Amino acid sequence: MRGADDPLANGMDTVRYHVALLTLVTFIPGILFWPFAHGLVHSWRQLGLAISYSVLGAILIAIGTGVFLLRHPLLAIEFGPPGWLGWPAVLCFGAALVVEFQCRKHLTLRTLVGIPELSPTPTSQPLLDQGIYARLRHPRYVVVILSVFAVALFTNYLAVYLLCPLACVVLYGITLMEERELVERFGQAYEQYQRRVPRFIPRMLKR
Repeated sequence: MRGADDPLANGMDTVRYHVALLTLVTFIPGILFWPFAHGLVHSWRQLGLAISYSVLGAILIAIGTGVFLLRHPLLAIEFGPPGWLGWPAVLCFGAALVVEFQCRKHLTLRTLVGIPELSPTPTSQPLLDQGIYARLRHPRYVVVILSVFAVALFTNYLAVYLLCPLACVVLYGITLMEERELVERFGQAYEQYQRRVPRFIPRMLKR
């Protein structure tokens, strides 16, 4: 049994704390980027990419800084080492890596940072419905959910656990906004894709 002065235990506590802090500082601004981007997409397109990303970047840096300044109350409640929770954390993280690897086969850096959505000029990007996208419409959001659950289970901090339902709600809202834009961009082709492919949970058997 480890004592209170066990350097291994203290080292793990330090790792958990810093992983939890890094997650809060980066995840909260990161997940808020997309509601800002999709919710005001027509305004961003009028402003142009340079101004849009400058404004959005400044807003997100401000949010991240605010989260960092509030780190002590945010991380005041934790439940100790994860123990057996480490196993589902590893499973969630492993599943996230597998899905992310499949996504990266089809996504460019431009797509990852949202340039097609915010660009003032229409892009010639085709509808992505191959590979993992033939099984799920939004696999990268599945990656985000799996990742935040993995981090929550590993760090065992209340604030990170609270990110899990927040992520689910925000990502669902982002999904609705994004799909509205995709219908505008691709029309009937995307509507057929919606009927054929589920959002987040793949069908076990294809019809």
